[in-house]
Amino acid sequence: MTQDIISTLNEAHEETRKHACGFKSAVRQKLCKFRKDEDGSLIIFALYIFVIMLVVGGIAVDVMRSEYQRTKIQYTTDRALLAAASLKQTVPAQEVFDDYFAKSGMAGMAPVATVDASLNYRKVSAAYPEGQTPKIDTIFMSNAFRTLLHRENAGGVDQLMTSAAGTAEDGVEKIEISLVLDVSGSMRWSSKSGQAKIDDLKDAAKEFVDTLLLNQPEDDTYSISIVPYSTQVTAGETLLSHYNVSSEHNSSNCVDFTAASFDSTTVSPLIELQRTGHFAPTTYSDYRPPSDLRRACFADYRSNWPYAPRMILPLSGDNDALKDYIDGLNAAGWTSTEIGIKWGAALLDPSAQSVVTGLIEDSDVDAKFAGRPFNYTEDNILKVIVVMTDGANTNQYLLNDSVKDGMSPVWLETQTNGNNKYWVRNEDRSGDQYRRLFYYEDSDDRFRSIRWRASPESDATQLSWQELWAHAPMKFVSDELFYYAGLDSSWTSGSNGWPGFYSRVSGAAKDTRMSNICTAVKSNNTLIFTIGFEVSDSNATKLSACATSAGHFYRVEGVEISEAFASIAAQLNSLRLTH
Repeated sequence: MTQDIISTLNEAHEETRKHACGFKSAVRQKLCKFRKDEDGSLIIFALYIFVIMLVVGGIAVDVMRSEYQRTKIQYTTDRALLAAASLKQTVPAQEVFDDYFAKSGMAGMAPVATVDASLNYRKVSAAYPEGQTPKIDTIFMSNAFRTLLHRENAGGVDQLMTSAAGTAEDGVEKIEISLVLDVSGSMRWSSKSGQAKIDDLKDAAKEFVDTLLLNQPEDDTYSISIVPYSTQVTAGETLLSHYNVSSEHNSSNCVDFTAASFDSTTVSPLIELQRTGHFAPTTYSDYRPPSDLRRACFADYRSNWPYAPRMILPLSGDNDALKDYIDGLNAAGWTSTEIGIKWGAALLDPSAQSVVTGLIEDSDVDAKFAGRPFNYTEDNILKVIVVMTDGANTNQYLLNDSVKDGMSPVWLETQTNGNNKYWVRNEDRSGDQYRRLFYYEDSDDRFRSIRWRASPESDATQLSWQELWAHAPMKFVSDELFYYAGLDSSWTSGSNGWPGFYSRVSGAAKDTRMSNICTAVKSNNTLIFTIGFEVSDSNATKLSACATSAGHFYRVEGVEISEAFASIAAQLNSLRLTH
């Protein structure tokens, strides 16, 4: 019934509208047109949107104002904490805070300072008592503004709190440092200072040592390990004697780490480490040359190579000894920053405590460093790695397992007239299987015999693989000995080189390993400072990512390297905010 009435009324209204609009009166026509016009219908909707935007934007303004004040209060609190906690501070802590806040334009807003101190220890904390936290008046979130919008009793917020707190300590902390220093071949090049990069490094590193050790609070405040690196890191016979290292030979003082090893800072003294092969993978000229690998790993390979200082110097607090060691550094070889960081981290890892104990027992480390490296959770202990490099990671070559152990197919007889006589066995050949070859060691005109023999001469000695790699580089073995004996192509040079001897870790793979070890170090609350010495943009990015933060990375040129080391030393000498 009701629906029928409504329908009848609607029909009547429509008829009336048609009649009215159909009337010829000009006034009636204009009124009718105005009634049907829909222009401007979105204005009211837009006004609602504007009000909403105004409210949201207003909230953002209030939050921004409060955050600005909170940051300013926290910054002033931190500065006052560092000043008040100094052992040299004679002014009462609260007066220090009041003065800092007054000079920052925030008089009367200083937190309450509390002091815990002893003869050689001072700790200052700052916090606001309940109900005294600084506040800032809101504008757009306030009840007054909501009243202006006719939103009475809408639950406005008239004030926002801007609290701050902190703690600082000044005391005799124990600080463990690993200096990881690039001594690759490019460090021989001149820097923008005009002298060799290695000399710039030496000046900077010695100043760093002086800054820390000449004014340290206690004789054992700092322990400094130096890890020079190039193609490899020479751990040294003394240090490696306290680790479990494979025994294929005793020529090498380096170890090879697997990719997975870089996920951890630990180098366990119990798990066997793979000793680096004593081989020269990529030398082409003289058949018994000083290769990058040999120079990196073997301190006394030849008497005129002063590489002993390139062995790791573990845990020292002797200022003169450290500086003498730095003066003895020399530059040669490729670049393996990730291996340097790995060893630097290992010397800070608690897993090395038994190693340090053994070094102390052998009088190779001072007894005052007993108990180090401290546990990561121990209070008032700071662990720091400083990494310096002037270039990107390059290739690394690893000796394959098949040619590490056992006897090689080469016999040698050294002649008194300077010639070497070789017999190389080819087991797949029918008939005589030993190819006799002559070589003049010091001549480019090498004579090769084409003769085959049933056996070597009686005074010839079969070489083990280790003896063969100590005697000659891979290219000579491949292109001279094995090639002329007709051995399988997997052992001889060609489009793929001689893959039967070694494998290669590329620079890109080494970058990944470096990233992984840096992540592992930072997860142990160890600070990493990195110094890029005249490096490319690409390498600067990698070093910045390795550092604890972007602020812990220094990109320097020439004598600026000294400024970088000085800045780091100053930070290690300064107070440490603990909260």
